[in-house]
Amino acid sequence: MKKIFTIRKEERWLMLAIVLVLGVFQVLIISKFFTLFADYSEQHWDVFMRNFHMSGFDPISYAVLTDWHQGYDILRHPLLALLMYPPYLLNQALWALTGCNCCQIIMGALLLAAGSYAWLMLFRIIHELVGLSRAYALLLSALGFGFAYVLISTIVPDHFCLSLALLLTLFYIAGDKLQRGERFTLRAAALWFLLTAGVTLSNGVAAVIMVAVVNGREVVRWKFLVLSFVVPSALLLGLAVGISRAGDMSQVSVAEPIEQQMAWVRNNVSRADVAMENFFGESLQLHRQHVLGDVLTKRPVIVRYSCTGQYVVEGLLMGLLLLGFWMGRRERLVWMAMGIVAFNMGLHLVLGFALDEVYIMAAHWAFCLPIVMAYVLRSRRRPVRLSVALILLGIVGYLWSYHSVLLYRYLTWPVKM
Repeated sequence: MKKIFTIRKEERWLMLAIVLVLGVFQVLIISKFFTLFADYSEQHWDVFMRNFHMSGFDPISYAVLTDWHQGYDILRHPLLALLMYPPYLLNQALWALTGCNCCQIIMGALLLAAGSYAWLMLFRIIHELVGLSRAYALLLSALGFGFAYVLISTIVPDHFCLSLALLLTLFYIAGDKLQRGERFTLRAAALWFLLTAGVTLSNGVAAVIMVAVVNGREVVRWKFLVLSFVVPSALLLGLAVGISRAGDMSQVSVAEPIEQQMAWVRNNVSRADVAMENFFGESLQLHRQHVLGDVLTKRPVIVRYSCTGQYVVEGLLMGLLLLGFWMGRRERLVWMAMGIVAFNMGLHLVLGFALDEVYIMAAHWAFCLPIVMAYVLRSRRRPVRLSVALILLGIVGYLWSYHSVLLYRYLTWPVKM
């Protein structure tokens, strides 16, 4: 683990550039609301909530770091509040020393570290495991973090950036094991499942997919299956139900946390429209209308792109994804990535979970796209490689300039008191 998180000499300039790029957006969001938190009061929190509208993302982490409590959905994020307790203690210490609520700064530093390492892991996966040159790996990793809701997840005070960092780190570890011919030990599989699922329950399925691809049939042996996944799942479920009941023993039943999740399931929207405009649309490139709007206020579930060129970009990205899958169809790394994408498609588009705002979940799967596309750039035909690289360069330039302008406008808009 120490070797994984050590920044190598040849990676220092890259990491510095990543920190600077993501740091600019952190400075913008912190400065926008800092005066409301520096001299904190309930009135200031009300003003903040009236002004914080970034799609369906919730600023729960600011509240938890200010006044620690189980603010997250306990069934979907069973360990997240506990993981936030050390940052909360740090905020209390800084608050006592400075007289200023530093929750934004602490959360911003945490998001910046998680986002920067996630980007580095994606770069390593493409460069070291897929085997592309540093230039191509930089191009594809920039593509992955240019996707709308991957970039946004690195600045909003929610859990998605933490999930992104955990999933990419585990993906890198799993790919490295594939390359070395090694397997996950029972203990390592159980710990990674606990950590990933503890932050967001659906991450546990992604962890199971990665371990299964690496370990093969060993995963279905009863001892490995029970001790690595079943027992940790039972522990997380027991913890979730226990904490929920402890909040109010007279009103919370054992079934209530599970029943609450059914409210997230939707079946009243066209799956085709959601797939085109939201899952593979808004997740990757923002719509100009209702930018960062919330479906709970004024944003319709389905918003159309105002420019035909944006559908062209979406088509190119999907075409490169399918082409990469075909060209890397014999690679287990590709099957691992496509397994994660397929699970998220099944969860959202088939079951209908969070169908109204499916794009905010992009950090759970969109990082797989550049990994699969990387196999197109492994083509032995130089004209193919150059043509695809030029297309990707144009898309990356468009995504970063387009999203940077929209985010800058939002983050510099005056706060309405």
